[in-house]
Amino acid sequence: MYIGRQKELELLNGFYEGNECKVACIRGSLGMGKTTMARHFAEDKDVLFFTAYETTGKQQVSMLGQQFISETIRANGNKSVNKKNISKMSSMTELPQLLDEITERAGKGKLLVVIDKYTNFVKADSTFNSILVEYVKKQWKDLPVKLLLIGDAYILMEKQVIGKKSPWKGLIDLDIELGAMRYDEAREFLSYASPAHKAILYGMTGGIPGQLVKVSRAQAEPKEALGVIFGGNPEDATLLPEQIMGSELRELSYYNCLLTAMAKGMNRVNQLSAEVEKPKDVVVPYLNALMSIGIVTKQNAITEESNRKKTRYLIVNTNVIFWYKYIVPHFDLYMDGRLDELWDNYIANDLNGYMQDVLTRMSREYLETQSDNGNMPFTIERSGNWWVNDDEAGTTDGFDVVSLGKTKGKSATIFTLCFYDENPVEIAEIKGLIDKTRQLNREGDVFYVACSNNGFNETAETVASTIKNIILIEMEEMCK
Repeated sequence: MYIGRQKELELLNGFYEGNECKVACIRGSLGMGKTTMARHFAEDKDVLFFTAYETTGKQQVSMLGQQFISETIRANGNKSVNKKNISKMSSMTELPQLLDEITERAGKGKLLVVIDKYTNFVKADSTFNSILVEYVKKQWKDLPVKLLLIGDAYILMEKQVIGKKSPWKGLIDLDIELGAMRYDEAREFLSYASPAHKAILYGMTGGIPGQLVKVSRAQAEPKEALGVIFGGNPEDATLLPEQIMGSELRELSYYNCLLTAMAKGMNRVNQLSAEVEKPKDVVVPYLNALMSIGIVTKQNAITEESNRKKTRYLIVNTNVIFWYKYIVPHFDLYMDGRLDELWDNYIANDLNGYMQDVLTRMSREYLETQSDNGNMPFTIERSGNWWVNDDEAGTTDGFDVVSLGKTKGKSATIFTLCFYDENPVEIAEIKGLIDKTRQLNREGDVFYVACSNNGFNETAETVASTIKNIILIEMEEMCK
């Protein structure tokens, strides 16, 4: 059963409509389910599904020709395939020969052509990209060819396909960047687990489909998932953050050091500069490189986006945070396969701190989804954060989520704090949320949202029930 990506599949269905030539691109990091989604989309269509191999141009064409034969036999059966055509396709050595065969086949009806691992296709021969572009512009211009290019190398896909200087400029009709799944999709993989464990597993997998599939197949609870997700050692594991970075970046030592510092909670340039013992003007390019491949993001306070002093850098995916927060500092245990010891001594008692960030991300997604579905007294137009820095103490104080939107036609600001701890949230913490909002200019009506993994005490619930702009949300509700 295929799970998730319904919005992206709707976009692909729209791309497939009509009888004109169109080009779509699906890109994203390893494990995001690009190939799985494309194969699901292609199931009921006349399709040529090519997977490019990292090799020379001549061998690439030969291998694609063999895939053409296999796809043709699969679609039509042995009897309908001309032996002379098979012989011709088997002996192909030049890309235009293969593309001419596609042209002939597309003349008989709509044809979906998928090239997976497109960066391997491009690297095989420096002329392949431009040759394919010319066929789209000329030979296929009036044919119902739907060309789908799939790649997981951010930098090369940017340069060769979607960048402003790419030969594809103006030809890409649909560009889909697949990121990690939101919780409301990811939870379908975790139906066997309790609500509390669903949230932990979501954090550990980071919502990465490739990781969710592994955990789901093993029916793993959090402690067991440590071995399932990270594989026991780097030689056996797949989708480790370092492997993904290694395909895009050089000098991993400083990137690893930066990410370990960020997993500890350091998020400002001056903090990171001190930790890695590099000047700020050296650290920033490293951060920019991590942003270019989707590992790190830059945030500004939502109401002060031009204030450069309020800039911080965060790791995008909680799976990456888990790796650098828990495994890298205890790499000896990981390499020795002593995962039970790693979990019991260093992870289990520290999970509340890690899960605070996971709950924050889940809460933001939940509020946005409920807003989109009309289940909140406000509509959210955009969400972000707001905080103040104490440079002397090196600390940051603020909200977990600040959203700007509308309520009854007027502006609204929604302040959210998340509480991941062992005790129900007290009324004092709700009052603290309200008091904290006085630190900044608030737009229009104000709503206060508190999210808790362990519920709220009776007094807090009583107050919230009588004041319409206080909303209490339990994690179990988000996990349903």
